[in-house]
Amino acid sequence: MSNEKIHKDLSHLSESQIKELIYRYYENENVKTLLVEFDVHVPPGKLVKLFPPVSHQDYPCPNCGALLYSNQKSKTNKVPTSIHELFCLNCGHTNNLSNHCTCKYCLSLKKIEKERIEKDRQDREKRISKIHEVIENAFNINNNIPLDFDELCFKHKVYLSAICKALLVENYTSTRQIQPFELLTYIKPLSPSDQYTTLMYSELVKQRILIPSPISDITAFVLEDQNGNFNFLDDFPYEFCLDKTWYIINVTCNEGFDSLIKKILLGNYYSSEINSSEALVLWKDIAKQECISYFEYQLSTVHFNTQFGKKTNIIIEKLLEYFSVSQVYALIWKEVASASKAYLEHRFSKNYAKNIAIHGVERYGERALENGWEIIKYSRNREVPQSILSLVLFNLVLLIYDDGFNEPPNIKLL
Repeated sequence: MSNEKIHKDLSHLSESQIKELIYRYYENENVKTLLVEFDVHVPPGKLVKLFPPVSHQDYPCPNCGALLYSNQKSKTNKVPTSIHELFCLNCGHTNNLSNHCTCKYCLSLKKIEKERIEKDRQDREKRISKIHEVIENAFNINNNIPLDFDELCFKHKVYLSAICKALLVENYTSTRQIQPFELLTYIKPLSPSDQYTTLMYSELVKQRILIPSPISDITAFVLEDQNGNFNFLDDFPYEFCLDKTWYIINVTCNEGFDSLIKKILLGNYYSSEINSSEALVLWKDIAKQECISYFEYQLSTVHFNTQFGKKTNIIIEKLLEYFSVSQVYALIWKEVASASKAYLEHRFSKNYAKNIAIHGVERYGERALENGWEIIKYSRNREVPQSILSLVLFNLVLLIYDDGFNEPPNIKLL
């Protein structure tokens, strides 16, 4: 036991006396008695702090190689010594959890790590700069010939109206930018379903009505893993995440861009003589998607599988030849309730009960037509709100308002 390890308050004791004091302390002898006997003048609770530290043969100091030590614990402390409590008496290294050791070894490690982080940052910035350069070259707006708005098909005009209504930047004149879909703040969805929203974007991008903007975050074009490595999509940079990308409106008109945006946002481009057939097809598409979304919602409330195949789509399309969306809602609500009751009473599987609901909607619709039954018209459900696309088509473009929901899709209203 070296002298530098002996506390000054125990310096009057010999090595054997100190060992005896420590032994008797841990044998639970009265501390006050020990203090008197060994002529130690500290409060009883402070005695253990005077004991020399304990060496740990299996833990050399990573700095100087000397053995690490730990302070002795109170006899009432039964918690094993942690590696983070160890320290070096030779060089001052500590293993503490806070990683605030200031020995030369740890300071050099921190310096090396800081330099590594800075180098990684600089390397990442260089890689990002090169990626941005490729993206900018691929989607340079100056290399694109704007499309004439009047030459677009009616459906694409409506798609563009809905997207601009939801995501066009405030100061659009100089930038012509549309924000990423992931930044949508409207309470209402852009379209009746995520799949249809993807379809809208895909068609507009394919036709170059929307082109990716170079200001997009690179994560729209490449995936970054936890180690900072970039994984490129198969057809970089022409394959990208539709919902993460900023877009530029690659459309123009003779009256200028401001007039174009006004026309797009107000829906002032419908002609019944020219667009009625296209408008009817789009009405049917939106109506079908609204029915499917409502069907999925009702199935989810009774914890049934919400995945549909082609057959259900065909059934909905057939019903919409005769019934409005609001009436199909009524059929769906009634048949899902009946299927749920059958599942609970007869213990059918959920998939079988779901099929009961699908066939029930079709069968009840057919019987209603055969017998001339009047199907009640349901209101929209707040959990399945009207989409921005639906609002744009019915309220701005076609000006038929709630008839788009309460009437079967038909050319007479167009």
